[in-house]
Amino acid sequence: MTTPHTRRGRPRASTREALEEIAFELLLRDGYEATTLQAIMTASGVGRSTLFRYFGSKAGIVWGEFDRTVERLRSALDDADDVPVMAAVRSAVVQSTRLSQASAPESWLNRFRVLDQDAALVAETAAHWRVWAETVSRYAAGRAGLDAGAPVPAAIGGAVQAAYVAVLRRWAAVMDEEVDIDELDRALGPITGAFQVVLDDLPRG
Repeated sequence: MTTPHTRRGRPRASTREALEEIAFELLLRDGYEATTLQAIMTASGVGRSTLFRYFGSKAGIVWGEFDRTVERLRSALDDADDVPVMAAVRSAVVQSTRLSQASAPESWLNRFRVLDQDAALVAETAAHWRVWAETVSRYAAGRAGLDAGAPVPAAIGGAVQAAYVAVLRRWAAVMDEEVDIDELDRALGPITGAFQVVLDDLPRG
């Protein structure tokens, strides 16, 4: 029986995406602490210089795309049309997810599975998701003229992030089902709609 370490006939990974796909197969199977850089290099057929050119470290493999996802979210919020605050948030989350899926269609859900399930990554995962939620909070606060740490924007960031993770977990649990990004849009609708009412009812001036 072959494994990702010994799979015969697998071509050498020639792109960041291909190397990442192989790495996350190993991380999901063996766990973060047990997966060595040497194991990733052996499975992907690349040398140390190639691995470090793309990622720099094992942590870079795990967190690089997450950080790019946050940047996509931030960029989508910055470019949002002149629409209600929560409509912009909903659209930006969906748009950034589409881009993340398109950037690594074979591995993006494996990445989430690793981050969501590996006990060795719990603290770092929580810290990274906090950055994601704060990106939403800061945008909502800026549009509403509030401090980013005020209760309403903080609640918006936390609620949107919680709903997002719930959808990702459903997708991650159904291994063979094709992901429908429109499902995310529908799931966010009640949360963003409710918070738009809250924002509209805030006292002005």
